[in-house]
Amino acid sequence: MNDTQTSVVGPVPGAGDDRREAVTRALAALNAHDAAGFAATFGHDAIVYTPAAPGPLQGREAIEQDTRGWISAMPDMTLELEELLVDGSTNVLRLMFVGTHIGPLSMPTGEVPATGRRVSVPMAVFDRIGEDGLTAEEHRYLDIMGLAQQLGLV
Repeated sequence: MNDTQTSVVGPVPGAGDDRREAVTRALAALNAHDAAGFAATFGHDAIVYTPAAPGPLQGREAIEQDTRGWISAMPDMTLELEELLVDGSTNVLRLMFVGTHIGPLSMPTGEVPATGRRVSVPMAVFDRIGEDGLTAEEHRYLDIMGLAQQLGLV
């Protein structure tokens, strides 16, 4: 992680005043390729909106399955936290997704066979934290066109 900036404004229900530790824990699980551990940071009925899936991911099991797919496609993948903003029950993260595409990758348009190419894609994530302190709703924004270009698909 490089020069990560954090801004914390106001209390977060169920999580004290600072969500940085929870975010760090979730990213550590993801970067350790612990799909179940990452999914456990979401509520059971959480919903994730992402342009990398044909529709919203609904529930912890779907989030874990999606995470396993990314890990399988890019076993060396990491998410580097560049900035974290916290305001009430909302977390905003600016990240860099990095990995090498060596396995099939499921995309909204179908499965993309391994290309062997390394990618570095900027992301933004907006989380709404539930009363239980877990992520209830997440909106992921990533440069899908940039990803496709780096994979040599366009």
